[in-house]
Amino acid sequence: MTLLTLLLTCVITLGAPGPDAWRRPLGPPAPTVLRGFSPPSSPWGAGHRGVDLAARPGQAVHAAGPGRVSYARDLAGRGVVAIDHGVLRTTYLPVRPSVVVGRRVASGARIGVLEDGRAHCPVTCLHWGLRRGALYLNPLNLVQRQFRLLPQWKQPTPTAEPRPAEPSPPRMGLRDATTATGGALTGMVLAFAMAFVWRRTRLRFRLHRRRRPPPGVINLSHQRYLRRAR
Repeated sequence: MTLLTLLLTCVITLGAPGPDAWRRPLGPPAPTVLRGFSPPSSPWGAGHRGVDLAARPGQAVHAAGPGRVSYARDLAGRGVVAIDHGVLRTTYLPVRPSVVVGRRVASGARIGVLEDGRAHCPVTCLHWGLRRGALYLNPLNLVQRQFRLLPQWKQPTPTAEPRPAEPSPPRMGLRDATTATGGALTGMVLAFAMAFVWRRTRLRFRLHRRRRPPPGVINLSHQRYLRRAR
């Protein structure tokens, strides 16, 4: 039981948003969007540069994200609060501010209460705006997950690369076989002939060396052969 309680605590802690997470300026529950974002086609054209959220007079308004208060006073008869979040800026009106300019606020910090006024909406509402420099953006993109469907491309089927054909060994014709056989026989005959000549020459050289008497010895047989020849 203790282990189960610990696991549930870890799941709840991991699922909770962090201190720097974006959130809606009203709620929970999430307020109803009375009018959506409709930017003008030109900087001076007509449009709706933010979203209108349904609210009741006196309802607490919270910072949508961590930042520094850059404006907190009346503007044209309505209370306005602006918070800088680095390159982004969020605006809230009509709000009676409870913060001062230059104050650092965390995400979800209370910045004021909604004033009773129907000049902007037919019912009481909070106008929430978002800017990046001079460009107006949709503030709901801060709290809504954006999904984009992509087309499903067909996966290319891997094609086996053709292997280069191995060169086939040259075929030997009848004429080539005859020429090769005749050349082999001719080589064998020459080899035998050279071996025979070499053996005879070597044998005669040995016999000649044996018949030649050493110095100071007279060969009587050779002398008799010479006498008969005369």
